[in-house]
Amino acid sequence: MPWTPTVASRHALELLVDESGLALPITQWPLPRSAVKRALYALPRELPPALDAARERVAAELRAAEGPGLSLAVRGRAEALSGFGDEATPGSWLGGRSGTLSTHGLSAQIGVRVDEGTVPSHADAKLRLYETAIAIEAFGTQLQAWAHRSWWGPGWQSSLVLGNNAPPLYGIGLQRASAGQSDSRWLSWMGPWSYEFFVAADDNTIDSYLVGMRITMRPFSLLEIGLSRTAQWGGQGRDESVNSFLRMLRSSGVNANGAAEQAEDPANEMAGLDLRLGCGSIFRCAVYAQLIGENSTRNHPSEFLGLYGLESWSADGRHRWFAEFVATICGGATGYHVKQPCAYRNHAYPDGYTHAGRWIGSAVGADSRVTTVGWLDVESGTLLRLHYGSIGARVGLYALPDDPVHSGTIRGVGARQSWTWGQATLGAELDWFRVDAQEGPLQQTRLGVTLRMPF
Repeated sequence: MPWTPTVASRHALELLVDESGLALPITQWPLPRSAVKRALYALPRELPPALDAARERVAAELRAAEGPGLSLAVRGRAEALSGFGDEATPGSWLGGRSGTLSTHGLSAQIGVRVDEGTVPSHADAKLRLYETAIAIEAFGTQLQAWAHRSWWGPGWQSSLVLGNNAPPLYGIGLQRASAGQSDSRWLSWMGPWSYEFFVAADDNTIDSYLVGMRITMRPFSLLEIGLSRTAQWGGQGRDESVNSFLRMLRSSGVNANGAAEQAEDPANEMAGLDLRLGCGSIFRCAVYAQLIGENSTRNHPSEFLGLYGLESWSADGRHRWFAEFVATICGGATGYHVKQPCAYRNHAYPDGYTHAGRWIGSAVGADSRVTTVGWLDVESGTLLRLHYGSIGARVGLYALPDDPVHSGTIRGVGARQSWTWGQATLGAELDWFRVDAQEGPLQQTRLGVTLRMPF
């Protein structure tokens, strides 16, 4: 079954990777629960107290994910700069899931939720599948059908290619069942690794599909590498033939410029790589970057969007700090040959790189530059993030370039606080930002509480 950790458990997993050599990639979520369990079981029985507590935190969260649960969120409908672990869809919601049923290589879990829709300006009750998956495991691979979000990349605030700003996608795909080092002499050099391929329904005006491909590996103990590619393909008025699908997979004729070439363009593709490099025994820190090409030149990604970050953690495993800069601008990765508007847009897909009207990548939207600094205290359940930069279209939702109401200089803060009673968790959230837009200041404030408990 696919699984994505909470912020606290992701912190614990990174701590175990950096300080105990946990054989698990940590820049691609979700991963199969079984893969995470195998990696935990492979650790030495005796670990320093901070690492042992981290292992138990992850194990407890995995156990809780296998049981039935109920979630209720009561909050406002304003927008927010969502990061890893956040529920980005505005408004209140109610959700429930079954326990996991497993037998002979087959596992299943069903979940549903009712929310208020994806557009802050009006409530539109929507019933969705949520935390739902069916997985069949054979020959080291899981065949999955699911409803979930993905997070591809090392960022804590943003992912350029697949983040959690949009509602869950409904898809089918393949994923490696384990994530440890391969026994094959041809593949063992990759270290802990995983792959994923999926096709999902993309909710937009032409009802297209989103195709995703990623491979993540750690060939050296301190270096993790991820290669990602996504494509919006098909839809009303678009070629959905087998030949078109194969041309998309080969990147044949994509990102065309002329009218004749655009008529043969099979997809809107994004592709690139991300890196996370640990500092080793010198300091408790890691640096990371993500470069995603919006277009291609000679069948190679070009016009790169960029994300750069630095993270550190305390010796006792209680605290994590990070600083992250994201530039969702074609050429923004280097600052040379910058092109606007370009990012998250395509001639054939009028809604841009969105699902249900919301950006599939970073919540800052297209043509933006934003710096975030954050602090996590896992013992107290506190997360604080501060934001500063510029928005080129609109936070959260698709908008035209330089929207006079929603684009401009941005300042913001996000705070999370959680408490645990037995197996129940209560979380409080505060998000605020101000955009100094052309038509005047725009302020968004969102307060909310979320209760999660087993039943």
